Amino acid sequence: MKKFNKALGHHGFTIVEIMVALMLVAMVFALIPSNTADDERARLDQTLDDFNRAVRFATNESILRNAIVRVSIDLESEPQEYTVEYSTEGGMALPEIQDLEDLSFDEREAQQRAAKDLNSQFQKVAEFSKEAKKIPMGVLVLGVANINRNDIVQSGNAYIYFYPTGEKDNALIFLSTMAELATLDIPPFENTTFSDYSIYSEADHANLGNAQQAKMKELYEQWLKL
Repeated sequence: MKKFNKALGHHGFTIVEIMVALMLVAMVFALIPSNTADDERARLDQTLDDFNRAVRFATNESILRNAIVRVSIDLESEPQEYTVEYSTEGGMALPEIQDLEDLSFDEREAQQRAAKDLNSQFQKVAEFSKEAKKIPMGVLVLGVANINRNDIVQSGNAYIYFYPTGEKDNALIFLSTMAELATLDIPPFENTTFSDYSIYSEADHANLGNAQQAKMKELYEQWLKL
């Protein structure tokens, strides 16, 4: 047996040596910077750029077609997605948007029928994208504020309308990653948009859902005052 061990040439690693090696490996990995936050910011920036493109496209498309065009954002699809659609009815008038909670049962049904009829008059603009544009993984559209409503749309479909005169809805889109909340402000008469970022604090991460709602409400109220 002694001759056999001698032929192997080494008695193996001790527990101490293994522990030291593991500690060194852990230290090396700890020194490698995490790029998760950078990846999230890149996807968030790309989403903002894509929405900017959709806004510019819808503005031009409405003028060229001499028709109402809208950006339709599906907040409940997985992943979330949006399309650019044009009205097939010339000179159409958009119905007044009312809060369903303030309506009677019959008024709600009438409002829902009007919305269904309105949606049937819009078709997707194929030139914008062959398929609905999907929101990248890790980015969430929290809601869309429209000056024509008295709340933030956070479920169903949210719409931003564009008109042949070059005017568009005054709207604010709220987007979020795990690290920060961003807004895209769409003025009604300007040919540009404005984006802003708000980083979540450590306290926010303790209850991110509540923090998102609180920040969104705060930014929405500030936006209404502008």
